[in-house]
Amino acid sequence: MDNYDMSPEILREEPHGRLYKATFKPTGETVVIKKIPSNANFPNGLPPALSREILIYQKLPKSAYVIDRRHVFRQFEDGGPVFYIVYEHLDTDLAAFIAASSVSPLPSDLVKKLLFQLLKGVDHCHRNGVLHRNLNPKNLLLDEKQQSLKIGDGISQSFAFCYDNFVPETVTLSYQAPEVLLGSTDFSTPADIWAVGCIFAEMVTGDVLFVGIGDDPNQADKQQLREIFRQLGKPMLNQCPGLTSLPAWETYQEWEGEKMKARFYSAGDLPSDLLVATVSLEQDGAELLSKMLAFDPDERITAKAALNHPYFKQMDI
Repeated sequence: MDNYDMSPEILREEPHGRLYKATFKPTGETVVIKKIPSNANFPNGLPPALSREILIYQKLPKSAYVIDRRHVFRQFEDGGPVFYIVYEHLDTDLAAFIAASSVSPLPSDLVKKLLFQLLKGVDHCHRNGVLHRNLNPKNLLLDEKQQSLKIGDGISQSFAFCYDNFVPETVTLSYQAPEVLLGSTDFSTPADIWAVGCIFAEMVTGDVLFVGIGDDPNQADKQQLREIFRQLGKPMLNQCPGLTSLPAWETYQEWEGEKMKARFYSAGDLPSDLLVATVSLEQDGAELLSKMLAFDPDERITAKAALNHPYFKQMDI
């Protein structure tokens, strides 16, 4: 760590560590350093999720659309090991960028450009067998001057191999797919695409698309899924067996909300009231969004197919 001059100011607190801004002395480049104290509860001092993240970044090829991890260091401090992960530094994140924008919602050309870059990053991860699991605007990092977007991790536990079995972890519920909320432990890349659809809608409207309402944290998954049903309608048993056979489905079997008679919306279709504020979203954009928000994971568009969607046809890449 001798080559780094680390600021004492904490940029962000995460479940297992803190992020600091730093300068790489040989070049003067600004970087971000995550400091992770050793945890005696684990054999090598690192929680399994962090060990997995480091392993994945060693195996994941570099991409212009995924945050670059420069180095991983292990040092002994105060009688125990401390881990440092060095990242490239970007100006801001998408959530802060949307909130601070003087133009609300974002201009359609900018939305298209940022969405395309996000899909490039997601496609890169998926092609290399990596699932993000917690895509949301706070862990999408931006260079405002270049209008470039890169996928970050955000909570140190996001990335996983696509063949992993999953257990509940700290995630941002508003961007979680129905199969995740219903307790699936073998969900895969379509869960990331659902999150991309939510982020797409948020860039277009300036508002989070699905916000579960309620004060009971033990009911948060249920509230989130009911909000999705309220907007999209609830799938019937014969329409989406992959969802209705999941462990938590019985909780919703008798539930009916404001849209108790709402029909089920499938890929290529979208409720007319889902995006009331998105008057600037062209027909191709609405069609792409609908394919990202298909209830059935098998019907959801892939990142690769989305990149070739007509919505991007007239975009300057």
